[in-house]
Amino acid sequence: MAVCVIYHSETGNTRAVAEDLVTAIGGDQIEVRDLTGYSKVGRYLRGAPRAMRRECADIEPATIDVSGYEVVVIGSPVWAGNPTPAINAAVVALSGIEGKAVVVFCTSGGAPRGTLERLQAMLASRGADVRGAVHVAGRETRKPGATGTLIDLVHRSQKGEVVQ
Repeated sequence: MAVCVIYHSETGNTRAVAEDLVTAIGGDQIEVRDLTGYSKVGRYLRGAPRAMRRECADIEPATIDVSGYEVVVIGSPVWAGNPTPAINAAVVALSGIEGKAVVVFCTSGGAPRGTLERLQAMLASRGADVRGAVHVAGRETRKPGATGTLIDLVHRSQKGEVVQ
């Protein structure tokens, strides 16, 4: 079954999870780049308030066609308890997401707060069949087995199992 992993990463933690997932299950990965080009301080001073307002960034790629995939995985860092502006924009940029099985994940140095719920709601409003969500703590992202729960959730989604 064709899987696409779409993610945004500024520090490398979300990228590490996405790469581990693709290594384990196969499929394609699409890294969404925020064209704002935040500095480390800018992520907090400019990016976090934009995330709290649920704004969309200018991103590359500007459109993401997932019509050829059976399962779509979307990953975001947690910024001020929210998905990043780049991931907000990626959800808007999705083409062919209606009816697709979707799994979401986030990475953070602390608690995810409402990030997963907001991301799931955004995708459900686009017509996606959201199957579940996983948080991976930032300190765990590069440890063996850190993505086991996420890998299992994607495998179960590939089989058509109802998960949540």
